[in-house]
Formats: sequence, C-alpha cells, structure tokens
Amino acid sequence: MHRVTLVHGFLGAPEDWDGVATALGRAVHCDRVDLRSLGCESVAAAADRLSAHLAREAPGVLVGYSLGGRLCLAAAAMCGLSMPLVLLSASAGLEDAAKRDARAREDDARAEALRRDGLPAFIERWYGMPMFARLQAMPEFKTVRDRRARGDGEFWARCVAGCSPGRAAGAWGVLPSMLRGSAFAVGTEDDRYSSLADRVEREAPHVRVERIAGAGHALPIEAPERCAALIEHALRNAP
Repeated sequence: MHRVTLVHGFLGAPEDWDGVATALGRAVHCDRVDLRSLGCESVAAAADRLSAHLAREAPGVLVGYSLGGRLCLAAAAMCGLSMPLVLLSASAGLEDAAKRDARAREDDARAEALRRDGLPAFIERWYGMPMFARLQAMPEFKTVRDRRARGDGEFWARCVAGCSPGRAAGAWGVLPSMLRGSAFAVGTEDDRYSSLADRVEREAPHVRVERIAGAGHALPIEAPERCAALIEHALRNAP
C-alpha cells in the first residue's frame, strides 16, 4: 500500500483532506498531520517536528496545502527529503526585507484581532477574502466554516504570528532540488498565489505545475480529484 503524508493549512483540520482521501481510494494510506501537533510557534520549530514525524512514518509523497506547504518546504530545507513534494496553494516565502517586516506586523495585528474578537468573527473576515470566493459558493462551506469556528482560537493566534512569512526564512532555494514527481498547483481564481506558478516553472522546470481552472485558494476542498491526481502522479514517478 502506498503511503502519503498530508499537512493542512491555517485554520484547517485533518478533515479538510476527506475529499482527497476518497479520490485516492483504499490503495493509498493517508497520514494526516494536524498542525496542532507541530506546535507552530515558529516555522522552524514546526518544520523540525514535521521532519521527526516523517522519519517515523516514511511516506512515499509529502503533500502540503498553504501554510502546510510552507512547512513542508521548510522541513526539506532543514534536513532534505527523500520523497516528492506536492505543494497546493503554497508560497516559498518572502525575500524582500521590507515586505517581510510589513507581513510580520500584519500577522501580529491578525493575532490581536483573533484574541480580541474571537475565532468565529475572525473566520468570517478571513473567508471574506477574494481568494476564498469559490469556497464560499460551495455547499460544503457551511460545514467547513462551522468546523473551523470550533477550533482553538489561542493556538491559531500563536500560529498566525509565529509562522508569519515575515518571520521565516524563504525556501525558494529548495525548489530546484525537489525530486522527480513533485508538483505545484494553484487555482486560476487565486490571484495572490497563481503568479507564483510562473516562478516555479522558471526555477524548477522538472516540477509539474498545474493551474486548476475555476478554483480559488482552498484546493483540497474545491478540487480534491485534481489534487489526488497530482499525488498519484507523484507516487508513480517518484525516484
């Protein structure tokens, strides 16, 4: 049986991978990492715990969505990985110092607002961003929103500040060394992230780049079959 490790994103939960796991079928065992198990007080600390988890579980493919993708890249930068990566709506980080400083301050403000207003109110604002418009239009959105609203607000406040792209080293240098079978996917309706696909194609031409038409940011929920197809491709083409 094939084994893959799946790392969800900010505000998410292991259940976000349900559609992907269903599409993969019984021949693939899905090891779903909960971000809470990684602490997420910083990207470096979370990546260190993720690396230890991978050493125990030895998956054939490592899959990360959004923040989960950044943690997967950070783990690869830290110790190297022996399996392909499938990155969904993920950034390799910020390189400009001024942008990093601005983003750190922005994420500190988000943490403060989350603590002040509570998790349900924060979620309403967060999913009002344009890159989540497609997700909001889906029948599943109410279930997703309600699941997030029951989460641990203090954990997510620590996470959004501690794992801010403004406080983590960029991992763009990892892309050229990603193994055969690796993939990078973005939704065409996700303007904030879709521009990153061009850079991946330039800097890592061996990585499969998918632009998923009509999808926004939340690819595991919006396009689970397409995500599963990328994972299957990685499993078939792994060294």
